[in-house]
Amino acid sequence: MLKFDDLRRVTGATVVALAAMLLSVGGAEALKPSRVLADELPALDLETVIPKRFGDWVLRADAAPVVSDPTLDATLAKFYSQTLARTYVNSRGQAIMLSLAYGKNQNSWNTAAHRPEFCYDAQGFTVVGRGVHDLPLASHDVPSVRMVGTKHQRHEPVTYWVTLADTVTVPGFRRKLQQVRYGLQGQIVDGLLVRMSSLGQDEAEEFALHEAFAREWERAMSPDMRPRFFGH
Repeated sequence: MLKFDDLRRVTGATVVALAAMLLSVGGAEALKPSRVLADELPALDLETVIPKRFGDWVLRADAAPVVSDPTLDATLAKFYSQTLARTYVNSRGQAIMLSLAYGKNQNSWNTAAHRPEFCYDAQGFTVVGRGVHDLPLASHDVPSVRMVGTKHQRHEPVTYWVTLADTVTVPGFRRKLQQVRYGLQGQIVDGLLVRMSSLGQDEAEEFALHEAFAREWERAMSPDMRPRFFGH
């Protein structure tokens, strides 16, 4: 299984090779990405396409977002076209905090979705990685990153992944390769950061809850929108 630290470990030779590829793309005007894929797809409005009730889960409208700071929110607004933060509860009183960030341009580091680790760290959390995990859905597995943020008495397991168009990936070298692939095809790809979290000391139980939530949410999405959140 790929470890958390592996997401940040890329050999020098690989970086050089990747940089050469990017420079070759930048130097050839004919290959410069210009086709905005988001403009060819159905319009995406996070507020309306995400169901407020599905399976055993219902939106709790009065809940505060998991990470909220005016300065941080203003910074994130520069990178994302849309963001959405919701809290859902089930019949057992368990809560999942769902945070989504959508950007029409995911082709470079400056415009791509940023890792949740950075947001939590900026809020004073201590972040510990729990590796990359294949989250099982009905039709396929979604590669996702698991981490835990702690601050005072708050213990928050987090599961997240990133989509590029209808492809699911995780930050790091995997995403860089996907960005290069789209760029070489002259495409400006859109994408999402999907983050789920909950509060609890039993990490195994909380991560299992994330999986159960994701499966019910995926089933409730319309077929045309489902790949943009979960891939295929």
